[in-house]
Amino acid sequence: MNKYDLDRELGRIARIKMPNAPALLPLMNGIIGLSKCRSDGDVTVTRHRTPGYGGALLDTLVIEPARYAGKLPCMVLFHGGGFVLKASFAHHSMAKRYALDLPCRVVYTDYRLAPKYPFPVPAEDCYCTYQWALEQAGGAPVVVAGDSAGGALALAVMLMARDRKMRMPDAALLIYPVTDRRMVTDSVRKYADAPVFDAELSKMMWKAYLRRGLPERIEYASPLEAASFAGFPPTYIEVAQFDALRDEGALLCEKLRAQGIPAELHEVKGACHGFETAIKSELLKTCVERRVEWLKKALA
Repeated sequence: MNKYDLDRELGRIARIKMPNAPALLPLMNGIIGLSKCRSDGDVTVTRHRTPGYGGALLDTLVIEPARYAGKLPCMVLFHGGGFVLKASFAHHSMAKRYALDLPCRVVYTDYRLAPKYPFPVPAEDCYCTYQWALEQAGGAPVVVAGDSAGGALALAVMLMARDRKMRMPDAALLIYPVTDRRMVTDSVRKYADAPVFDAELSKMMWKAYLRRGLPERIEYASPLEAASFAGFPPTYIEVAQFDALRDEGALLCEKLRAQGIPAELHEVKGACHGFETAIKSELLKTCVERRVEWLKKALA
């Protein structure tokens, strides 16, 4: 029996664990890559080749409601996976939910992964995708969003956009975000062996992502180390109760509020990192409804 008092709907995902051996990553990504995000009766999925860092071309999806006539806001969504794993079926499911429930056009890119492509490649790929999405948005409201490592990438994109004088998004949505490579919070110690993503996996993630050493602009990799979040949009942050990363999200919210940025924090009780994998759970349904309600107000 797991020692954490998880919501009963999360019993299955409590047995999931990312591999902590880099040699297993190609096999894992081969399996994950079998899941494809396709059009269905509710959403239309189109595939694009979009600019990436250093002249690369990225596979990018645009997901939008199949039956909607109005002008749609744009959500630029960056998937999690410790900077080393591809988007999963659960990520595809979430992208479709946002497209339908907000509703919005979701731009969703296959950024390159560590350890083969360490920082700055994933972050710069995501920044290039954000630039492309702005061009496609045609002045419509824009949201940046991400879960876990995707949250770190969303934060990096916003820091880069601000520093490079690009248009900032109108809102940000961060779900159990990775924010700090230093791993010094109370939750890292308290939930060091939590389900799905523990402290040892976090160490592996940072080692792979920063294998070329610490960059000069460390905040683009480890956003909580940013000196300022001036210019950031209203931000929604959601963390899981039993998660080594819980306090990183809470500290980010504190920093944003201290600098006058509207920020909202929700701790999901009985949840662990990666609870979005339980795609049919009532717990996730409640969370998505709250996120969408917040986004509608933020973009109004």
